[in-house]
Amino acid sequence: MPSQPFFTSSSRIHIKPLSLAIALISGLALPGISAQAEDLPLAADMDKLIVTAVRADNDESQVARPLVIVGQKKIEELQPASTAEALSGQTNIETSGGPRASNQSVNIRGLEGQQVLQIVDGVRQNYESGHRPTYYLDPALLRNIEVLKGPTSSLWGSGAIGGVVAQNTVNASDILKPDQDIGGLLKYGYNDNGEASATTVAAGARGETVDLLASAYYRDGNDIELGDSNKITGSTLADSGNRDQGALLKGLWQMTDSQSIGLNLRQSEANGSVPTNAAAPIGTSNFLINRHTDNQNIALDYRLDTASPLVNAQALLYHNKTKMNESRLSDGRSDSTKLDTLGLNLNNRSDFEAVSLLYGIDGYHDDFSADRGGGGRPTPPDASLDVSGEFVQATVPLIKDVLRTELGVRHDSFKTESDNLNSSRDESAVSSSAALIWQTNKWLELAVRYDEAFRAPSAEELYTTGTHFCMFPGFCNTFVSNPDLDPENAANKELLARMNWSGVLVNDDSLSIKTSIFRNDVDHFIEQIVTNPTFFPVMDPGYTTWVNVDKARLEGFEIEANYNWKNLNTRLGYGQTQGENRKTGDALSGIPADKWVMDTSYKFLPEQNLIAGVRMTHASTQDHVPAIDGNEHYNGYTLTDIYTSWQPVGDSLTLNFSINNVTDKYYRVAFQELYQPGREVLIGATYRF
Repeated sequence: MPSQPFFTSSSRIHIKPLSLAIALISGLALPGISAQAEDLPLAADMDKLIVTAVRADNDESQVARPLVIVGQKKIEELQPASTAEALSGQTNIETSGGPRASNQSVNIRGLEGQQVLQIVDGVRQNYESGHRPTYYLDPALLRNIEVLKGPTSSLWGSGAIGGVVAQNTVNASDILKPDQDIGGLLKYGYNDNGEASATTVAAGARGETVDLLASAYYRDGNDIELGDSNKITGSTLADSGNRDQGALLKGLWQMTDSQSIGLNLRQSEANGSVPTNAAAPIGTSNFLINRHTDNQNIALDYRLDTASPLVNAQALLYHNKTKMNESRLSDGRSDSTKLDTLGLNLNNRSDFEAVSLLYGIDGYHDDFSADRGGGGRPTPPDASLDVSGEFVQATVPLIKDVLRTELGVRHDSFKTESDNLNSSRDESAVSSSAALIWQTNKWLELAVRYDEAFRAPSAEELYTTGTHFCMFPGFCNTFVSNPDLDPENAANKELLARMNWSGVLVNDDSLSIKTSIFRNDVDHFIEQIVTNPTFFPVMDPGYTTWVNVDKARLEGFEIEANYNWKNLNTRLGYGQTQGENRKTGDALSGIPADKWVMDTSYKFLPEQNLIAGVRMTHASTQDHVPAIDGNEHYNGYTLTDIYTSWQPVGDSLTLNFSINNVTDKYYRVAFQELYQPGREVLIGATYRF
């Protein structure tokens, strides 16, 4: 290892939007490329990936949005413990929620939590309550993860202010060998950090008209060991062990040439001792609890794809149920939180001679209830939410194969009722989008976008009352409900460029570059505030409530380059986001540090798929913090991971080995209170039979 990291911790790049736009349009003036760019052929070996997060099965090259796809092969190489962990190496995407995998979620361009919409197999996942976890899908069940960055409410409605994380589960074809009609797999993984193990079993069968899959997993781990760069030998994160298990059942019946129906059943359970806020240290107001989570999902998916280009329809009926039971270790005080969601999606795609239309309606009903044992506790509402929405998106060619436009609009109506407070409200929102896509030549595509989004305030934000925390008996900070909260509204302007070449340095290589610059203005940004106590002249413990910030702005850019030559693959990416309260000029919390990522791999034995790689991540110092945080800064860090994958006896056995955080770095992600895991040695074996 070199004595100095490949980027210093204080490194920070700032590029003016106009300068970047000019650089993009001029082809980035790449040395040795731009002069002959017109003569270079389009890369012919780019993998064609089908994207479902845009609510229609589109080829990746047709999606003119900032898009990230992490495929099954990469997920197996990473051996992540959570969906968020699988995405942490992407530009302008960060893991939030601390080092406990069960508590992690995704931060996209400075927005997280309810501001990022989570989708599993096309179904919304709406559960959100306090500091409790929201992602329940084990990575072992994932076929891929698709991320749309930026506002996307014109397609998905409420919640997609920061973007969409769409998780797609495995099918029978993902576990069967190409020549198999029936078979299965056994997968085992081990992480020496926390002595964590993961076991997955799956069986699949496919025939002329029926595909079936059954899969189950079990995970168990002890407390996480932290890094050792500060000579804190043997330090661990107390009560970070966890045990969880789950199952996935999928069936698909091709009833006729044009009709199919699919059934998807998922269930997961998690058990462990954690603080009430698992992202913060245990303290006097952050009690240790036993938590049991039960998440159940069922979806019925009907497809109709006729010979007519006017009918390519889907009807998706789903029911999600999440229940979380908690008990405080010190006194046995119990809590229970439940959410039931019943929803229906209907959409159709009609392709005319020149125009393509995607249109549909969505509706769902949420029932939220909670019981809090004992006094001095928060009082969440017994509340319901009804949402209905209608959307249409049109793709219109202006100049054939050169210039096209995308226009979209969605109308949503929502009604929230709180039974315990006898309060309700009705509102509606319109979200629009517009894009102009210019294929300037065979290697360069430019797009300019405008996208709107909104997020309706949750029942907890509107109606929570009761005690937040006590400093001493009788002196307690309390929740104050705010039923007048306005929905968050976002308007994002973005310029994107996508470039592909082959024969760049040698005849059989390829280079692709994706880059974008964005400005996301969010009005009525919802933030939780906790007022400080006063002791003189009047004793006042303060209060907690949710308020709207009038003006918030998040802006930045990202660039990613992929180079392939024979058995060599290299990816280099950089992302930067800055956020401010436009009313006060103060920085916003939760904005990720500027981040570089480099991932290089080489296939040494193609016939045995022996691949070895190294991944380096550098996060700069984050010193753009709100004054309320005391202008604290978060130190930069550089991480090195190594990984390898090998199929020594054909495609029946796959072995994975990786070391994360090779240097055992003791580091903390910006705006998080807890330090991240130290060195991790991971091994994995998958046997297909």
